[in-house]
Amino acid sequence: MQKFFISLEEFEALSLPKDVTYQIKNVLRGQVSDQFLLGVEPKTYLAEITEIGNKEIKFRVVKEMAGNFELPVFVSLFQGYPKGDKLESIIKYGTQLGISEIHPTLMTRSVFKLDPQKKENKLERLNKIAKEAAEQSFRNIVPRVKDIENLKNIDFKEYSIKLLCYEESAKKGEESAFKKAIQGLSFNDRIAVVVGPEGGITPEEACYLESQGFVKVGLGPRIMRTETVIYYILSAISYEWELGR
Repeated sequence: MQKFFISLEEFEALSLPKDVTYQIKNVLRGQVSDQFLLGVEPKTYLAEITEIGNKEIKFRVVKEMAGNFELPVFVSLFQGYPKGDKLESIIKYGTQLGISEIHPTLMTRSVFKLDPQKKENKLERLNKIAKEAAEQSFRNIVPRVKDIENLKNIDFKEYSIKLLCYEESAKKGEESAFKKAIQGLSFNDRIAVVVGPEGGITPEEACYLESQGFVKVGLGPRIMRTETVIYYILSAISYEWELGR
């Protein structure tokens, strides 16, 4: 069954927004009495089409749905801005795996150059990707893609657990810090995860992050690409907290 996230105002008006109307009419070929799920964060409802017009679809609420599909901890990714469309994949699959927030972060070795005139459109597209992935994976919330910022302009004070995924730690065989971190988590902990861009994190950035309370962690003997690191992190947390108990 398809899920769509809409605003509280749209929900109260019992009318679907234009993008959802288009998808139901032209992609899914929806009919009156068809049912679907509506996400009004953080709640989910079973809804039924009551009227299909030229420009809008009306619905009625059948019932509120039970179930929590979120990780028991809040995970914020501070991703060193990568090349090309890698960030889109990180957002898409990170959302499916339970990420809570994504912070595109400019670091010393980031190749990406920020065009202020295009930033708003870029963030709008990235948040749309997160929304579609959240609908596909039946999330209770849509992860937010936050503003693009330089590393040293970010305030990390709100996080109780701070992990720096550091290639040099992996090369030296460090294996215990990440395991201890996820095994020591508590419900609703706020976790900051920093991942460097393709060129990695510089020693100076690593020292700065350590001064901010970050712990350098290795993720096993294999060196991963920047776009796969967060999948490893989220999968390990999910196993420890959702499957391994």
